[in-house]
Formats: sequence, structure tokens, C-alpha cells
Amino acid sequence: MRRGYILLTLFLWVATTSFAQILDSNYYTYPLLAVKGYYSANFGEMRPNHFHSGIDFKTDGVEGKSVVAVADGYVSRVLYSTSGYGLALYINHPNGTTSVYGHLSRFRNDIAEFVFAERHRQQRSVIDVECKPDQFVVKRGDEIAKSGNTGSSMGPHLHFEIRDTHTQTTLNLISQGVIKPKDKISPLIQQLHYFEIDTLQGVPIHSVPKTYAVNKNADNSYRIQQNSPIKVGRKGYFVVEVSDRKDDCANTYGVYNLAAQVDGKTFFEYRNDGFSFDLSRYCNAVAWYPMQRKSRNEVIRLAQLQGCPDTFYPTIANKGLISTNANDRHSIKVIATDDCGNTSTLEFEIEGKPDTECFVAELPSNAIVAKHNRDFAHRINDRVSVIIPRGALYENTTLDLQPSEVVAQSDNVIILSPTYQIHNDSTPLHKSIGVVFTQKVTPNLKVHTAMAAVGANGGLSYAGGNYRHNRLVGRTSSFGTYCLVADTIPPTITPQFEHRQNCRSKSRIALRLKDNFSGIASYNAWIDNRWVAIDFLRGMAWINLATENISGNKEHLLRLETTDNCGNKTSWEGVIIR
Repeated sequence: MRRGYILLTLFLWVATTSFAQILDSNYYTYPLLAVKGYYSANFGEMRPNHFHSGIDFKTDGVEGKSVVAVADGYVSRVLYSTSGYGLALYINHPNGTTSVYGHLSRFRNDIAEFVFAERHRQQRSVIDVECKPDQFVVKRGDEIAKSGNTGSSMGPHLHFEIRDTHTQTTLNLISQGVIKPKDKISPLIQQLHYFEIDTLQGVPIHSVPKTYAVNKNADNSYRIQQNSPIKVGRKGYFVVEVSDRKDDCANTYGVYNLAAQVDGKTFFEYRNDGFSFDLSRYCNAVAWYPMQRKSRNEVIRLAQLQGCPDTFYPTIANKGLISTNANDRHSIKVIATDDCGNTSTLEFEIEGKPDTECFVAELPSNAIVAKHNRDFAHRINDRVSVIIPRGALYENTTLDLQPSEVVAQSDNVIILSPTYQIHNDSTPLHKSIGVVFTQKVTPNLKVHTAMAAVGANGGLSYAGGNYRHNRLVGRTSSFGTYCLVADTIPPTITPQFEHRQNCRSKSRIALRLKDNFSGIASYNAWIDNRWVAIDFLRGMAWINLATENISGNKEHLLRLETTDNCGNKTSWEGVIIR
């Protein structure tokens, strides 16, 4: 094998290890009682626009399993929300960590009484409250709640985290041995992709990928199907599509560690031991985003984008880019390791292509270039402007900003403007960007005006914004096509019971809240002119009559008001007997 020029020299090596608190696995107990011990998600796996910050424990398909404190401490925070973690508890421990328990169905009695009083004191159904250290002291193994399916949950389970209390860095519990799943299955390597890069005006331009199928050997090693070396250009990088499994589960999990060697020397390593929440969205840079957003597997880029920090790369040389001369050959080895220490490898050879076959990018003279480390502003015409703050892009990019040919279509809203292409949704954003529409709107529509995202078929979805002084200032975390609309249709309230229905045997009643476009923004209810709390879950507003002490064997006047995100309000009144 010829050893030619390869741009991976020792003085280019960077070694960075993200801070992660070392945990004593014996300090913590298991957070659930009477479950089979299976997992639906592991730490750090890639979700849409974020790394998963904890472990999802299966609760055998049901709610109501006992959730216990994993160590001595005190309840430091209580969250009662309709989204995110839903009902959640945070417990601070003397060793400097905080345990988090999410998607609960109910809290233990004393905590539940506190939450009830606090919701009524604030007259808010959604609350986020910090607790005093002596308010709810817990011992290891004490029941603190029941498992559930609240918030942004797709089925009964417990979301569990351990964080560093001071920094709120969330930690990888499986790789540290705090949680020990049954797992003898090595990661599965599905495909290999190769990109060439050419840089023009400071913009790295990526070629169309070449994809290589892989075969598994008898052991946990893999090889590419083709027998000849992979032809590579002057500068490029690989992307590996990989996933993991655990014993007795059909779920797909994320991969903890992915490393790559050239001729026996490690030039790239990705590892996720923990992260602060401001870093969570960097999953969009760690992954090859266009494929990751559509895949159940991890699609990991063996290279570091310009705007991605070193946090997730303990070892990185030349940003992971491989450069070769024509006809030079090198051996590449990829090592995938899961959080339980099981390993798979993929080995193959590469060979440099002649200059005439290498990727050469082209860039029009009028290209709109945005730098990842600079603020950017561009006016498409006298109606629309785009503002991109520094750090919103993961790398320098040429942007497609122009009027769009897509025609917006909707029976639910009034379309106020043509559509505009704000680049394309295959490019991820780390921060939200500003989109400003300058347009006069009739006075009766001003309060109802919003920005809408436009799909390829012209369908619309609410994208927010604030209209004042003939301008709508909107923010979006996704590139795409947008226009201006007005939503004038109020939400609907449909009781799931009859007027004057006898509800003596019911502990709670429900009313369905539905909006045509912008979504439910707020809701409040009163019974006999007294404010009552609402549990809003998947479009249904639940009122707990027993907890609210609605009694007396008489008629009670119920009033509910709801407002959508475009300022349309609906009120409903009815009578129940209890």
C-alpha cells in the first residue's frame, strides 16, 4: 500500500473532552417499581432539533406505576404543563446532582395539594414552581408520583434524567453505569456515504453523496459490498448510518460513540457524555441533517462543521476532512460503540482520484453568501427582509432568498401576501431568524395577522409573528417558504356532556377545544364565578370536579373562555348538576 500525502498530521490534532460529572452508580436506585425494566429511548439519541436529554423507561404500556426518588434529597422544582415534560418533578441531591422525572400522571398527595393551591393562587393552569429545601424532603426509594403520559408524550412512559445541579448539564446514565440495561447487541451499521468538498468565497460546497452498501460478517465487523477501494477526491468526508438495539426490545436507539481511523490513527471521534441545554440543538450539525430528519437511524457526519463546537468531539483532526493525492491508498476503520460497551467495526480502503475526476464547485457571481459567525441581513424586495444572527448557521452558506412560485391555498385564513422562499428546509438552523413583512393591513385584520409556513402543495401552517405599524416581525427556527395571512375564525368549544347533565357520579368532565389554524393559546374556566384549574391534554380540557369540591347536589354554572394565537376568543356557558 502506498503511503502518500494525507492531511492528517499530528500538529493538527485537537483533543477536547466535554466536562461530565462522574457519578457513583451505587448512589442511585431504580426510579420505577413493578416494571419489566425495558427502555424506549436512550440518552443522547437524535430527535428533531435536539439530543434526547435522558432515558425513557417503558411502563409496560400503562400509566400509574410507582415512581420513586432515586436518592435522598428534596423536591426543588415542580412543573405542571401541557407540553414538554408535562407533569414533572426535580429532586436535588446532596452529591450535587438533580434527578428529573417527566410525563407523570399525578404527584404524591402532599405535593399534589401544594400544586393545587399554587395553581389557584396564581390562577394559572400551567405552573413552574421552585420549592424550598425543607418543603418536600425525600428519602431514597420514597414514592413521589405515578407514571403517566402527560405533556409531549406519545405513550405511557417515564422520562428520567440526572443533571449536574450547578450547571444543569444532563448526564449519560447508561455509559456511566447508573442504569444497566440488558444489552449484548452491537450497533448496526447500515450504510456509508461519501462527500467531496470544494470551498469558494469561504463557503464549503458539498457534492452529491456517493452511497455504499455494507454487509455484516459473522462477527460484529462490516465491509462495503464493492471489492475495490472507494474513490475519493482531494478533500472529503464520510457519513455513517448506524443504529443500536437492546435485548428483548424492538426499539431503535442512538449510538454513544463513533470513531474513525486512517491507517491506524484516530482522526475523528464523536461521543456524547452529557450536554448543557444550549448545546442540544447541535445534533443538527453532528448529523447529516437532510437524511437525519427523515431517518429512524443515526446519520452521523465524520466531520465537524465550521460552527459546531468541539464539545462532542474528544478527538478531531483537520475537522475530520480527509485529503489525498491521486492514486494514493489508505485504510479507513470506523468503530461504533453503544452505551453498554458493545462495538461494531467497518473497514474499507480509499484511493485518491485524478484531478480531472475530482469535484469542482461553481458559484454564481451574484450568490448570496451568509457567514456562520457574522450577522446577516438581506432584503428580498420592498416587502420582505431576512435577518440571520451570528451563530444561527452551522457553516457558511449560499442562500436562496426570492419570491416563490408556490401558491398559498387555504379555506381557513385570509391570504395577504405572495409567498417567499427563505432558503430551503434541508439546511438546519441553530437559532431562530427574523423575517419581516412590510405591508399595510386593514384595521380589522391587524390583530389577527400572522406569518404562515407554506408547504410544497400550498398548504399553510401557523408560524407566529407580531404585527405593528404596518410591519409583521416574525421569527422562525426553520428555513422554508412563508407568506402573510390573517386568521379571523375563533376556536370552538364542544362540551363532552349534556346541558344540565347530572354529574354526581363523575369525578371530572371534559370540553374539546379546537382551532382552525393558529392553535389554542390560552384557556380559563369558572364554576359559580370561582376560577377552576384545567388539565389540557391533546385537545381536551379536563376539569376535576372532585378536586375542585364542586358539590351540594345542585346546579352549577360553568363558564369557559379560550383564545387562539391570532387573538380570536370564544366563550361558552352551561349548567351541570353535582
